[in-house]
Amino acid sequence: MIMLAEVICFPVQAQQKNGAHRATFSGEWKLNKSKSELAGQFPVCIFGEGDRVFSKTMKITGYKGFLTVKVTSSSLEWPPAKTQEKLIFDGKERKATVFGHPRNESTARRSDNGQTMIVNSLKSFHTKGKQPDVKVREIWKLINDGKSMSVQVNAGKDVRKLVYDRQ
Repeated sequence: MIMLAEVICFPVQAQQKNGAHRATFSGEWKLNKSKSELAGQFPVCIFGEGDRVFSKTMKITGYKGFLTVKVTSSSLEWPPAKTQEKLIFDGKERKATVFGHPRNESTARRSDNGQTMIVNSLKSFHTKGKQPDVKVREIWKLINDGKSMSVQVNAGKDVRKLVYDRQ
């Protein structure tokens, strides 16, 4: 009986020590400007008010199969804007609108261990004229034993790395 308990418990303890347990993005997060790479400007016409790429804080709540992400974001061009969105991990494309205009289509998926999340979006310009849509790929990773989170945003040729600390 003791040997059976050791056979079952030891692998579980080893996984937990190695951080292989399923992690969570849930919590309140604050942008750490000193650890982030904010060089370059992402065009506001692509991302718009309330987009995650401009967020100073995020509150993420995890549910079975999806996350809600509440952000407060700001830019030199507008006062702080609060938005909420749902990232659903069912592989289906989701459409979002900003001010009544089609804004983007996105899919989200999470790694098996929950340490990484990838959000692929197709952002539409809501300006007059025929400008191409922009493909955006966000790679979210829990780092520093889950005390921090990095979000790498790739938008065309532009890359921005944001680091948030769990509050």
